Amino acid sequence: MGQSESSDEYEVDSRRTSRPRPTLPTKQTITKETFPTYTRAIVRQIPNSIRYRSEAIQQYELDCCSWLLGGDGYDYDGHYQEDPINLRRARRQHSRYVRILRGLGLDVTVLPAEESTPDCPFVEDTCVVVGNRALVTRPEGMARRRELDSIENCLRSLGLEVHRIRNMGATLEGGDVVFTGTEFFVGDSTQSNWLGHRILASTFPEYPVHSVPLYPPEFHLKGVACCAAPGVIALAQNSAGRIAWDVIRRQGISSYQPLWMPDCAAVDCVYVNGTLIHCSEQEGQWNCQVYAERLPDCTRVEVPLYELGKVQAALSCCSVLF
Repeated sequence: MGQSESSDEYEVDSRRTSRPRPTLPTKQTITKETFPTYTRAIVRQIPNSIRYRSEAIQQYELDCCSWLLGGDGYDYDGHYQEDPINLRRARRQHSRYVRILRGLGLDVTVLPAEESTPDCPFVEDTCVVVGNRALVTRPEGMARRRELDSIENCLRSLGLEVHRIRNMGATLEGGDVVFTGTEFFVGDSTQSNWLGHRILASTFPEYPVHSVPLYPPEFHLKGVACCAAPGVIALAQNSAGRIAWDVIRRQGISSYQPLWMPDCAAVDCVYVNGTLIHCSEQEGQWNCQVYAERLPDCTRVEVPLYELGKVQAALSCCSVLF
């Protein structure tokens, strides 16, 4: 009798001490309607000086040496160890890219090349534009900072509200900034630091900014993570891609689907108004297959930019879209 009462009492206490599981916040779903629609693009022509004087190549080689001397034994591929850029081929590929942007209905502004700034074709590094507001960045390399006055003048001439990073301790490059339509993911890399992230957040306060750790030899976040479609993130199938996905999955206010890219040197892509511009089969055969299988309803255009790709992720960094 007493044993039965003890059992009943235990059951009552168990019910009293149970706690409901916390309800996780529902994440937003990104659709074509909430993803940015682009009407304009800015590109920049290719200078002769990029062939041998690119700071991106020099920095990459330094980062790789530092990484290897650290004893980690990182085995990077030969993507950046090829011969110098073939200028004629690079310009032909770049011109085709510009024609495709115009074919998609964008009004493309083409800025002239500047020999004193070898990496100026990677114009996206110099600014971040969302809607009618632009932030002129502060690249890590001194030569790249010489590009900023001309890009600021261009943005102002197009009627944008222009802000500029003036803090001497801040660095930020557009190649580290992934905008999904609802929030920013920004590489905490050799090219962009936390102070640059804070200035980005204050310029666009309506959008959360999440920092993504990025270690050498990776150069920019867009080399390992890019928007392949609304709510779809193309990711390098390596440790850098997995780190990026962990931040995106855990910290993002929206829900995303990962698209794992086997060819890690050809991850960067550009989604423009329903069309995905991505690498050619020559650059990333397996990536092209993933796009075809996972995004069957998306219009896809292959654009080879492998000459500029010898320097850094070219597809995403060769244009500013807004």
